[in-house]
Amino acid sequence: MATQLLNDDGTASMATLLMTSHHAFRRDIACFARALAHTKWGQALTDEWARFRAALHGHHVVEDTSMFPDLRAKHPELAMRFDTLESHHRAIDPLLERPLSSELIGELASLLDEHLDLEERTIIPHLRGAKEFPPPPSDDMLALYADGFAWSSGGIADAVLTQVFAMLPPALVAKLPAARASFDDRSRRVWGYTHTGASITSVPRN
Repeated sequence: MATQLLNDDGTASMATLLMTSHHAFRRDIACFARALAHTKWGQALTDEWARFRAALHGHHVVEDTSMFPDLRAKHPELAMRFDTLESHHRAIDPLLERPLSSELIGELASLLDEHLDLEERTIIPHLRGAKEFPPPPSDDMLALYADGFAWSSGGIADAVLTQVFAMLPPALVAKLPAARASFDDRSRRVWGYTHTGASITSVPRN
């Protein structure tokens, strides 16, 4: 499912931020699949797998402990969908503990496609109106958020990123160029290229 990143009025929202993460998960799964199919991988790819699985697991923890319970309480009619989404988490998380392989990436890609598709249909309509991003509580969190946005912005259209940056705290925006340069350097070491493209939806477009 390719969901529009921006709202109908052209602004960004918390829905946009969530879906740029979805875009990055889809993008990176495809990168792993290509790398495993065509090259012998070394430590750089193994390290990137560790980062990917930590990011995906952390994404699930936030959803399970905060986002899903809040939305479930506000929208009891969606209870069965949230049950399914949580069951997806229970199926996906054990895969993240397995060693990197083509078979694993294929299995994970299939499960993740189903999960992200349902998640976007269930959650995104209820996040379109949320347009404030809370200031990071500390300098350490500011740096962590900057690294996260550098990762999730790869392959996203500039017009979308302009709207995303407009809703972020200025102190965070100021850190993004250096964070993105560092992320691009890492991408070149791991994949041999940086992430290009001009996606306006949650599905990568090269």
